[in-house]
Amino acid sequence: MPLDGRSGFVRVADRQVHYLEWGPADGPPVLAMHGGGQTSYMFEETGAALRDRYHVIAPDLPHHGESDPLADPERFGRIALAETVPPLLDEFGVQQAAIIGASLGGIVGLTLAARWPERVRAIVLIDVGHRLEESGVRRIIDFLGRHESFGSLDEAAAAIAEYLPHRKRTDPERLRRNLRQRADGRWVWKHGLGRASNQLTSQATDWQDILAGLGEDVARVHAPVLVLRGARSDVLSSAGAEEVAELLPNAEVVEVGDAGHLAAGDNPTSTIDLVRRFLDGLDDPG
Repeated sequence: MPLDGRSGFVRVADRQVHYLEWGPADGPPVLAMHGGGQTSYMFEETGAALRDRYHVIAPDLPHHGESDPLADPERFGRIALAETVPPLLDEFGVQQAAIIGASLGGIVGLTLAARWPERVRAIVLIDVGHRLEESGVRRIIDFLGRHESFGSLDEAAAAIAEYLPHRKRTDPERLRRNLRQRADGRWVWKHGLGRASNQLTSQATDWQDILAGLGEDVARVHAPVLVLRGARSDVLSSAGAEEVAELLPNAEVVEVGDAGHLAAGDNPTSTIDLVRRFLDGLDDPG
């Protein structure tokens, strides 16, 4: 179970969707969407911090965590992923939600806001824009595809420590949220972006495809947007953050200190403070 929250499953359009949930059902709704290769648990601290006022729903995106993949894996892209969101919101009786989107989740959030604007009240983008840095994205893709499986949770924790040397070493037991054990005893990621999934791996390699047309969609988003950039990010540059904000008619950029691309995990305290201040300001603009 997530910290101070709930874990559940819902069936949406013949797909099983796993989600985490915090706060009262009648609170202002917030939909938190994780990045590629992550799961809903990346928002555990965020959800626990916001539960006093907000109804936070964090789903595992298709091909991630405990959620089923899309019926047609070849359609895996930002538009196909965004299409899964309105029926999910309907299941919770939510007409309009504020979006917190990290990386891939932010891309999905922007796509949703451009195509279904009535469903999006506001957006927090965590280290993502319409233009990303090649070297940083390639480093992520390399890590996601480097390990077909792990012999133990300790081995997986060591690999993560090598990938994120600035982070405190991950507790191996907590990795059960991101890894599942196969019948042969080895551990594999709970996402479809690794070497075992050739179709999605190929699409991840052509990562620019998922950004195609995003700039045009961004210009159609009129909801308030907070662009959070990890100060040490190698994925979203300062210029890239400013560029996406310039395309948005109602946006501001804030850097999260002592954080890279995974800002919500690198510096959760600052990230949560900034998110809360933004969400609270939607109701209390003064």
